[in-house]
Amino acid sequence: MNTKKHLSLVILGMIIILPLFTTSCFKKGEEDPFFSIYTRKARVTGVWALDQYESSIKRTYQNKPDQTLTVTTIDGEDWNQNTKILGTDSVVDIKGKIISGRNTIHYYNDGRFTELLEYEYQIEEVDENTENVNITIYKVQDELSGTWNFLGNIDDYKNKERLSLVIEQNKSKTFVYSLLITDDDETIPIPLLTNTVSSSRKYANGEMSTIWTLRMLKNKQMIQDQTVDRFVVETINEVGDVYTEVGSISRTLIQQK
Repeated sequence: MNTKKHLSLVILGMIIILPLFTTSCFKKGEEDPFFSIYTRKARVTGVWALDQYESSIKRTYQNKPDQTLTVTTIDGEDWNQNTKILGTDSVVDIKGKIISGRNTIHYYNDGRFTELLEYEYQIEEVDENTENVNITIYKVQDELSGTWNFLGNIDDYKNKERLSLVIEQNKSKTFVYSLLITDDDETIPIPLLTNTVSSSRKYANGEMSTIWTLRMLKNKQMIQDQTVDRFVVETINEVGDVYTEVGSISRTLIQQK
């Protein structure tokens, strides 16, 4: 076969094959692979584990002068949160653990999604008079559910570079345990459940949503970024707070088999 005929067959083959691939197979995000045999929807669909997470949120209250900066990180099963009251030396640093296997995000093929995050942390206080150690253990369960979809090429973003999550329900439950450790203990102390705080909110379609930019979308790994700018009116036990939050969130997901 001569060179010209061979080249003609190669070009003809490319003309036939290329239309079979949609533009969603090509690079969209900053760290995307140049090309994937899977469409973007196929790459998003499935069960993902939250592997890395970092948020930096500045909160400003309308009815009090305090401003706080809260940095929350997740590294595997390590959960940490550092909160500073800006303009003061007040810092609260909390370390905790993700409950193994309870840090999943499921994007269903039919356009629905569920998110689950469970973690626990504890706060210790030492009684100066008795030197007894009072430990309060918090076990937190957060769940989100709703629908997901891609956004089009709005502003400087490419088609399907961003993911829109429309939240329909948000459930949260915190179990509070108390543990007292003294020098007189002859047996291992057992944490006692002292309180349970639960909340469940349902939203009308489109009332509550978040947008994630897909910095990386591979078949087995996804990196999502979000810019935070929200106004919140919160009421707990008839006590209300009004505040704004600005900042950023980034998370890395690993697809599960």
